[in-house]
Amino acid sequence: MSFESKLLQMKGMLKKQPAKKQAPKAAARPLFEKEWGNIGLELKENKFGFVYEKKIRYPLTHQHGKVELGELNRVLAAWEQVPFEHPFKLKPGTPIVFFDTETTGLSGTGAYIFLIGLLVQKDGHFEMTQYIMPDPSHEAAFLYETGLWRDEEPIIFSYNGKSFDWPQLMSRWTMHRQVLPKLPAPLQIDLFHGTKRIWKNELERMKLSTIEAEKLGFVREGDVPGYLIPPIYLDAVKSGYPDGLAKVLFHNELDILSLVSLYVLSSDLLREDLVSETSGAYTNIGKWYADLKQFDQSATYLEHVTQERGSSAAMARYFLAIQKKRSGQYDEAVRLFKEAAPHLRGSVEVEAWIHAAKLYEHQLGDLDKAITMAGFAKQASEHTKVRNSLVLDIQKRLFRLDEKKRKKHAQVAKN
Repeated sequence: MSFESKLLQMKGMLKKQPAKKQAPKAAARPLFEKEWGNIGLELKENKFGFVYEKKIRYPLTHQHGKVELGELNRVLAAWEQVPFEHPFKLKPGTPIVFFDTETTGLSGTGAYIFLIGLLVQKDGHFEMTQYIMPDPSHEAAFLYETGLWRDEEPIIFSYNGKSFDWPQLMSRWTMHRQVLPKLPAPLQIDLFHGTKRIWKNELERMKLSTIEAEKLGFVREGDVPGYLIPPIYLDAVKSGYPDGLAKVLFHNELDILSLVSLYVLSSDLLREDLVSETSGAYTNIGKWYADLKQFDQSATYLEHVTQERGSSAAMARYFLAIQKKRSGQYDEAVRLFKEAAPHLRGSVEVEAWIHAAKLYEHQLGDLDKAITMAGFAKQASEHTKVRNSLVLDIQKRLFRLDEKKRKKHAQVAKN
């Protein structure tokens, strides 16, 4: 038999007798069960290996900062009654999970999630479950034990989880896709994005600890810094020393409890609270509703600022003017643009004068005032950095308005 014939025969055999997949080698029982048990971790075993688990139970009256956990029910019920839509308005009866992770790094295949914390509400109380991976050989067991694969359409609350925690989880899950159940694609409420929408330009930093101190009425004491969390875990895996790991668990616990408080506080601001926040925050909320095309709700917040907050309401007047213009209330719109513009800075001031010029030219038919407004826009553009297209727009507008005025005067003289 020729060499080529032997190769063809072997190729046929490979097709008929595919290699069998070898079962993954069972992970060994963790070494430090007693030591880690001293900080409340219980060792669990499932079909993929071992995982540590800690459960914490909270009554509905548990206070975290300004908020009792049970106020979540009040807020969910209140959202059901509002006639407008918002990302924070949830479908009744959907499972809600407050979710946070701790990792050994920010990215790359060597960055593991080693702690997943989940908080859910049960009959008459809240229950937090924290899962810790004993070491990387138990990763499949660790991920499986969380049960995140069970609910088909859960709502996951997190802080920056949509951009970081959940993609990291999906990445690690993919490493075990041959054995783990499929991970669903949940509806995610990332409170980091909501926080930015409400307090943009109001807070210097958007770290959760900053939000806690400045908005939730909660200051962490004895908390472990985030940059120390990875080495603490790696040392605990190597040495069994549990004290630092206990602080990491507490850090994760506070992060998750703050999610409940932040959702309650933010929801109140988005529905009814028009007293406790700054003009800037309420203006941001009004802008958020406008971006969602909920114009009536947007106007509620913007008009509150313009009526109650005096000179600090320039941006609210600007956004409200845009809405008035859209709804055909041209006189009101131009008044608001003119009131707002002198108190604005940068390109937004220039744009406010241009909006006023357009209204006078096209809707109100007053070329002299249109020219005046365009002139103010030109002056403002000379004292601030604006894009070239805006400068060219002003120049063309002034030229066109002058031509219109000249032709109008010529027509009057001819008649």
